[in-house]
Amino acid sequence: MIPPSIPLTRKPFEEQVVSQCAGCGCSCGYVLYKAQGKPVDLYGHPADPKGMGSLCSKGITLVQGVAQSPLRLLGFYLWQGQELLNIFQEQAKELIKERLKGKIAIVLDRHLSSLEEYLLARQLGDVFVDAPVLGYNPSEVFFNQWQNYMLIIGWEAEPVFSEVMSMRYLVDAVESSAHLVCVSSRYATLCAKAKRQVLLNPIKQLSFMNSLLEPEHTNPLVVELKRTLHLVKALLLVGTDLLASPFRNQVLSILYRLKRRFGVDYSFVGDLMPLPAKELRDLVDSIEDYDSFVFFGNPLVQLPQEVRERIKEKFSVHFTLFPNLTSQYSTLVVGSANFSERDFIVYRNGFGRVYFCPQAIKKPECAVVPYAFLREVFGIEVKVEEFLKVEPGFEGTPLKLPPFEEQSAGGRLKEGIVLYTSNGLVDELGHWNPWTHNIERYQRAYMSEKTARKLGVKNRLTLRGKEFEVVITPNVAEDVVYVPLSFEEFQPFDPGHSVGSFAREPYYRFEVLE
Repeated sequence: MIPPSIPLTRKPFEEQVVSQCAGCGCSCGYVLYKAQGKPVDLYGHPADPKGMGSLCSKGITLVQGVAQSPLRLLGFYLWQGQELLNIFQEQAKELIKERLKGKIAIVLDRHLSSLEEYLLARQLGDVFVDAPVLGYNPSEVFFNQWQNYMLIIGWEAEPVFSEVMSMRYLVDAVESSAHLVCVSSRYATLCAKAKRQVLLNPIKQLSFMNSLLEPEHTNPLVVELKRTLHLVKALLLVGTDLLASPFRNQVLSILYRLKRRFGVDYSFVGDLMPLPAKELRDLVDSIEDYDSFVFFGNPLVQLPQEVRERIKEKFSVHFTLFPNLTSQYSTLVVGSANFSERDFIVYRNGFGRVYFCPQAIKKPECAVVPYAFLREVFGIEVKVEEFLKVEPGFEGTPLKLPPFEEQSAGGRLKEGIVLYTSNGLVDELGHWNPWTHNIERYQRAYMSEKTARKLGVKNRLTLRGKEFEVVITPNVAEDVVYVPLSFEEFQPFDPGHSVGSFAREPYYRFEVLE
């Protein structure tokens, strides 16, 4: 991991640093040019076989923009009643030593928790993550090989949002005459590139995918796909939203049977935990068992309001880059270092690889590296090399995970209109996070005209007492109500509701409306 022999920038610089981005699971390599210790230019590293010299706008912003954001939270803050007090680091350490005890739950996120935090958390308490947990290999094919397939089926997958740079390889595949089929609840970017779009609600998606395994079928698209599956090696991209749902087992059962019947290769797309941990639904079920909590990022968005209120009664520490909903329910809030401001090991992605991202930018004086801080407080030291030898190159270190095994399909699913809460980035459904650039002002509920008629709504929709403006659009499948995940009750911009305040099971991305 060395800089190119010829600088990529024409701007004056004093130092060039090579690292990898932790903004998504692609972990693209980049070259950062600095003058007087500050970034002056940023390029994708041309020797990186993943990004091939490119870096997406999300990665550029995460590396350069976060450090300069006026919303950045730095230092230590303690809630006392309705007042948030700025305290000293030593006070924070003493408070944690005194009150972070008993049975501890640690909830890790994708962007703030490096592999060191994961290993330390396993010694400190029970580890939870705000993503689906898999106990087997999440991908058989690395994303820079996707373009080698002639048939690719995207099942509720939106790689342009979750694993940004991987989308270029799908574009390469399409330009090389691959047949790309998109099965989705909404018209996403992948649908725009696909030769066939199948917009169905998730329950009907299961029936459609199951039909590929049935001996006889009259649907022309199913007949065509089955014929093609017999003739060419196919790739199935599965969005991880499907794993964060009540029909996870049905999805995995279909995937296993497609592999066995047609030899289909697969790759999960999106935030995913490949290492042992528990999920948020497990935390909801056992919330009374825990005496104190440690949160990374913003996981409380995906917990029910009543659970958040219960957490607020206990002691909790929150590591974050920006103030958010989780900050409102935590006892102690700690401004943390971004991945680019520390040595960072990426471990959460659907490709089953671990990447080392060397520090590229000097962290602000008051920003805390969570691992170093907690190690000092509790005297716990972890040695990553005893768990996994992380190679420093662009290719990353593949995790040794068991192969995908047969899954039980589980019980019958209840049919109905499905509430879908997730992030997206296409047309009027586009949302980033507020610290990246402006999002639309109001949180809305998107649905088709037929769905609106079934619900008897025109301009407003009420879910568990929370009201949303309705947008009628053909970009959402019939019997689906899509509500963006990115809005929070306490965000400093415009009104919105966290999913924990209007969804019955907010740790799931899908639920059937009653």
